[in-house]
Order: sequence, then structure tokens, then C-alpha cells
Amino acid sequence: MPRRLLLLVATLALASALLYTTRLGFSPAYLMHDESQFALQAASIASSGRDLAGRFLPIFFAEPEFPAGRDPASIYLTAAALVWLPVSEANVRLPTAALGVLNIVLMFVLARRLFGRDWMALSAAVLLALTPAHFIRSRLLLSPQGSIPFILAWLICLAAFSERAEPRRLAIAAAWLGLGLYTYLACVVMMPVYLLLTMIVGYRALGPRAAGIAVIAFAIPVIPMAIWYLTHPERVTQVVGAYELAKSAESAPSFDSGLLAVRAKLGLFWRFFSPEYLFVSGDTSLINSTRLAGLFPTSFAVLLPLGLWQLMRARREIGLVVLAGLVTAPLASIVSGAIEMNRVLFVIPFAVLTAVYGVEWLVATRARAWQALAVVLLLAVPWQFVGFYQDYMGRYRVTASSWLGGNTRDAMTAAVERQAVGTTAPVYVSRDIPFAQRYWRFFALAAGRADLIERAEFYGPEQPSMAATGSELLCPLPSEGCRTLLASGSGWTLVKTITELDGTPSFALLERQ
Repeated sequence: MPRRLLLLVATLALASALLYTTRLGFSPAYLMHDESQFALQAASIASSGRDLAGRFLPIFFAEPEFPAGRDPASIYLTAAALVWLPVSEANVRLPTAALGVLNIVLMFVLARRLFGRDWMALSAAVLLALTPAHFIRSRLLLSPQGSIPFILAWLICLAAFSERAEPRRLAIAAAWLGLGLYTYLACVVMMPVYLLLTMIVGYRALGPRAAGIAVIAFAIPVIPMAIWYLTHPERVTQVVGAYELAKSAESAPSFDSGLLAVRAKLGLFWRFFSPEYLFVSGDTSLINSTRLAGLFPTSFAVLLPLGLWQLMRARREIGLVVLAGLVTAPLASIVSGAIEMNRVLFVIPFAVLTAVYGVEWLVATRARAWQALAVVLLLAVPWQFVGFYQDYMGRYRVTASSWLGGNTRDAMTAAVERQAVGTTAPVYVSRDIPFAQRYWRFFALAAGRADLIERAEFYGPEQPSMAATGSELLCPLPSEGCRTLLASGSGWTLVKTITELDGTPSFALLERQ
């Protein structure tokens, strides 16, 4: 690779890292409960090689709250970081942010191969970096984001195969898809779709043997997962139960019910591609969206249709794969019966590439008016992102705090910090605090007080009746039980009130007198 190109990639990676990894513990303001559990599993693997249930290097991380098990890729990646880094909100999110940066670099490599020009590759990378959905999900320790690097790696290898049809290139492309199954459950639906596209591209170049090459290369990385399913047959039932995939099968089949089901699926497809969802307001959950920006920059409302036209007009093989990837992106959501951010992140690389094809069409017309439009649309993206970023670091972190569990960090940390080393009195934590056990364990580890993990006694709905003098208790202020303990004569004295970002009192820390 020429030195100039290496310098460009290094600059892109550094700029992306500064953008994506800065203030990870500041916004989002708090660690949501799923993040805390991913982090706890990772910390356990990093320290002992075993998960929280004591299993050595499992494929899936089953838990009482989620028997189907959490996906392994993000947990092992986070565990690798926690071997060197202490547990903290910023540090457990850092590996996912690093994946976001990797996605941007991979997009540059892919776009340069597809379009053959540095400025087009840089445009694609910047468009991905400034895509709101990609930025938001790169700052959360959640598994779906992990599928994107594997999709990009697959597309890079498939593009290389399209240039020179070598079986090795086809096999590597398919192998990336097999590895991608370890990132997120919805990949069980999407990776076989991409494998089919790989087989079609391979068939056109190598004939029938391409199917065998692709399937074998896809299957080899999946062998450990297949062994896990064989030795844990209950997982299939657990997955079906967790995602309620059997609901439709429970209803009596009829022509009318079948027609309604088809209409519902088409409705989901239409809803996914609605302009409001994609370009205006985004996901309904404040975990996934600020609600003041869509999944993609507003410029994509123009660039995507132009890109679709360019893809259909040019009919390049790899371009048709991108087109198919865009159209099939909501398939996992349609199968599950709900448009949710976790299951639609597959669209991000395909939509960005399609937008760049739209830029290519505008530039290729050689009409100055169209070229000027391309410049305006591209420049509008960073302009919009500046406003989005300011909102993300300001208003959004306050409004989204309740979606992330509220200020459990300060509440748990306050209780931890008051425990002197060597004391044995229990700390009573109310079960009215959602996922209290997860948060207590996480913030005890973050404070370097693993000894306190077993000291916590989780109570509710009955109040602790035999608490020793000097014991402490943490409860949420809105709960009736907490208000009762705060009343005079209860034997408990308020020592600290924890407030939310907007100043609302939310938790009380009490001491037994």
C-alpha cells in the first residue's frame, strides 16, 4: 500500500477514534442493565476464564433472566480489554467503540476497491462515521454492532473475488459470514442470506462447485457452535421462547389469518423503509436514537434513491449484492415480528454504500449543477452531525437517562464508598431497584471492592427487620417501602439523597441507628 494511502488511513482511524471513544462514560449518562451484564460476564472471563455460572469458556452465556444466552463475540472482546483495563463504564464500552472505528476503516478499504478513487473511499468512510445510528450503537456495550465488521469483511473479499475469481477468495468471504454468527442471534437469519448471495456470485464465475466451496467455508467456523447446540439441545426452545417466535404457530391456520400475517409482514417492511424512521426521528427507544435525528443523515433521503437508480442502471455484480443487502436488511425484524434497532443494524453498511453510489451518479453526469448538488449533500452531513453531537452530549443524556436505568451509578457507588475495609455489616439493597444485583456487582468491581459483592442482601417486598446497628440500606425514593423507612420511628436515618441529572431525587441511602 502506498505511503500516502497508509497516512490517509491512519489519519482516518485516529480522527474516528477521537470521535468515537471520547467521553464514553459521560454520554450515554448511565450503564443500561444489559451493558452491565455483558460487562460482568466479560470481567468474569477476564479474571478466571469462566462465566458467572462457572462454565469454562462457554459459547453462549446463559443466565436466569435470559436462558437463551448472550452472544459470545462482544463478551470475549470486552474480556480481552478487561485483562489490561480496570472495570469502569468507559472501559467496558471501549471495545465496542473500537469496533465502530474498525468499521470506518473497513468501509474505506471496501469503497476504494469498489470505486477506485480515494475521495470516494473517504466519503464512504466519513458518511459511515457520521451516521447517527452507527455512532450511538458504537458507544453501547451491546452485541448487534459486532456483526457489521464481518459484513464489511465479507463484502471486501467478495469484491476481490469479483475482480479475480479465485476459489480462495470466495472461501474467505464465506468464512467471514460463518464467524459473524457468533456476534448476534439475528445473524442466524441474515448470514445465510448473504451466503446465498455469495453462492450466486460464485456460481456465475466458477460454476456449480462454487456452492460447495462457499458452504464448506461457511460451515467450518460454525463447528463449535453446532457442537454447543448438540450438547445443549434446550437452547433452541429457549431462543424461541425468548423471542416469542412461536406465537404465529399457536394460532389456528386459516386463509384469513394467513392473509393478515402477510399484511403484517408487509407493514413491517414498509415501516422500516419509511422516510421518518430512516431520516427524521429514528428508533422510538431513546437508547437507540435521540429522536431528533434518523438512522441516517438527512442527505441520505436524496442519495439513497439516486444510489438505487445507479445500482439498477449499472448492474455491476457487486453492486447488485449491495442492492440485495439493502432490500433484505429488515428480514430478521420481519421474522421476529417487530422493527427493533438490534435487528436492523444490518442495513447500515449497505445504506452507506448505496448513498455513495448516489454520489457517483451525480458526479458521473458531468453536469455542474448535479456535481454541485453532490457537494452540498456531502457537506450537509458533517453540518447536521455537529448539531446531533451537541444534542447527544447535552439534552439527550438527560432525557435518555431514565431509559438507561437512572442514576444507579451514584446510588451504588455511594453505598460502596461508605463501607470500610474489614467491616462485616450487610448492605441492604431494595429489589425495587431494577436489576439491583447486576448493578451492585458491577459498581463494587468498579470501585475495586469485590469483597462487597457477597455483603449485599437484597430485600423486598418485606422490609429488613433484624438489621444490626450501623447497617446501611439503599432504596428508590418513589417506592412506598422507601418512604416508610424514611418516616420517623423506623430506626433508619437518611445519610444521603441521590438525584438524577435533572435534579429529581431518586435514591436514598440510610443507616440503621
